[in-house]
Amino acid sequence: MTEITAALDEQGANELLDLAIAALGTQSTGGSGSLGPFLATYSIQGTLTNGDVDLIPPDTIRIVDLRLDWDLDLQFGVDLSSMLPDFCLPQVCVDVPCVGEVCTPTICIDWPTITVPVSFGDFLETTADFKLDISLVGGTWKVQAVVVGVPSLQFGPSSAALLLAIGAAATPILLAVPFIGPFLAIAVDAILAAIAVAGVTGFLGPIITPFVSGLKIPLYEQPQQFVVLPAAGPVDPKVDITLDQVSAAVAHNAPEDELVLSVDISP
Repeated sequence: MTEITAALDEQGANELLDLAIAALGTQSTGGSGSLGPFLATYSIQGTLTNGDVDLIPPDTIRIVDLRLDWDLDLQFGVDLSSMLPDFCLPQVCVDVPCVGEVCTPTICIDWPTITVPVSFGDFLETTADFKLDISLVGGTWKVQAVVVGVPSLQFGPSSAALLLAIGAAATPILLAVPFIGPFLAIAVDAILAAIAVAGVTGFLGPIITPFVSGLKIPLYEQPQQFVVLPAAGPVDPKVDITLDQVSAAVAHNAPEDELVLSVDISP
């Protein structure tokens, strides 16, 4: 039998999710990826902001317009050897009296990889479906919302400008390369133009979507055993209770849907 029941309507659930998502704070990660023929290492930070909560019985919490603001620090590598032909100084041999043939060494130019730093930021909005997950961990009951689906995901309008930001950062660095700088700048700009928006989405998607696709939002946490009333004297000892079972669901209680938490207790 359920001894304690708490319920929130959609407005209350929205306020709860506002607080819970804000408590997650700024999250960060890093790694490497490919943007067309170029390799890049990155570090990224993201902060989530709650959208509009829609409670869908029997167990789905849908958040519409869940927003992720992200900032990306990118180290973009331009491998010149992939753009320029190998170049070697020819070997020269001469006959030296009393010594014989003497040859100069073969000298080849090893084209370096030029690193271009780029900082860029935008936002992403998504609709995400969550299920309620309940567990007893180390003597503490925990209820969290775990994402199980992302029906829609939309990058902000500025994300497509990442290619422009890379080009703007790369051009002055490449132009400074003696003799061949203008050629390199033109070549990189042409490659970036060929990558287009689909390439940017393919690059950003695996970096940014884990902030949403792996999301877990803590909603409730309570020790299984705790003191309800402290001792008030020798004849009034403290009162302890045990939370034997905790369950949560999305229920329709006319005229609205509610997020319901039920608790079974024993002394």
